[in-house]
Amino acid sequence: MYNLSFGKEKITRVEADVLYCKEMLPKVSRTFAPTIRLLPQILEVPVTVAYLLCRIADTVEDSPDLNYEKKRQLLTGYARIFTENRPLSQEAFMKGVAVLPRKSADDELVYHLPRVLNVFRSFSLTVQKHISRWVVEMSLGMQKYAQEAKRPRFTFLKSMKELDEYTYYVAGTVGYLLTELFSYYSHKITPPLKKKMENLAGSFGKGLQLVNIIRDMTTDLRRGQSYIPDELLEKYRLSRDSIFDRENADKAEELFNELIQNAVHHLDNAMNYILLIPKEESQIRMFCILPVFWAMRTLEKIQQNTLALLGSEKIKISRSIIRREYFLAMVGIRSNRLMRRHYLRIRQEFNNLALDTVRI
Repeated sequence: MYNLSFGKEKITRVEADVLYCKEMLPKVSRTFAPTIRLLPQILEVPVTVAYLLCRIADTVEDSPDLNYEKKRQLLTGYARIFTENRPLSQEAFMKGVAVLPRKSADDELVYHLPRVLNVFRSFSLTVQKHISRWVVEMSLGMQKYAQEAKRPRFTFLKSMKELDEYTYYVAGTVGYLLTELFSYYSHKITPPLKKKMENLAGSFGKGLQLVNIIRDMTTDLRRGQSYIPDELLEKYRLSRDSIFDRENADKAEELFNELIQNAVHHLDNAMNYILLIPKEESQIRMFCILPVFWAMRTLEKIQQNTLALLGSEKIKISRSIIRREYFLAMVGIRSNRLMRRHYLRIRQEFNNLALDTVRI
């Protein structure tokens, strides 16, 4: 799938950069690092590199150290690297990001883009095309939603439609990118099957992104960012300040529950997407199913005490739950019936908690 048939010196350099990409992945991703390692070896490196390239765009879009115009310029320049394929495009981008402080692993990754691109360019032209298309789509779409820490230009989303569009650009695109790579790798994913998967691919990324948004809602609010649309706040007669007031607890809980149900809708579609993947491709299925199970368990934990979202402690599931879901997925990964039954069991537990909340 990716070509290392160069001279010995070139192979050594590419292999060193492959190792760098594999070492960086767990530093910038808590969810996907352990699951990408479950993929077939021939897919592991392309998916790793694709994820890192998307992460670089996300780091630029999310940086508190860049103003809106600089972000727009850098994201446009980043897209040019993949559309023009000229050394000058890469050089211009690297010169532009030199203002970024090196405060985190994400920042370091941006500075080492040439190493990631070196591996990317060792892939077949077809694989490069599949990855490029969606990295460009993500980067150019992110421009609209880039924010500035000191002078917010687009601080808040106005409608649920804009929330959907935002999650498409930052995560839905990843679902389509993965579908391209999966179908290229697996002859069992026929063109008609790929078409069915594409109809659900956006939800795979959107559902996981919405869970992150819900989980991190308070952290984002307190740093001056918000992904709660104005439309939803107006519906429950809340503001981004009043949502923290004790007397508004009931209305805040209703708002959170509506966002949660939106996420569950996309996770339902994500489950349907995964069950379309041929059973023989169990490693691809494992890669996809674990984040969905973990996301549902995260929502279940939130549903146990929705108002905990307003607290200072970050909500996350325990290691024991992570291991249990991994074991259950391993046991049933080749059975659509078992996988769907387990998903629906989690969903039912989740719904029971929601009903208990309403009764109280």
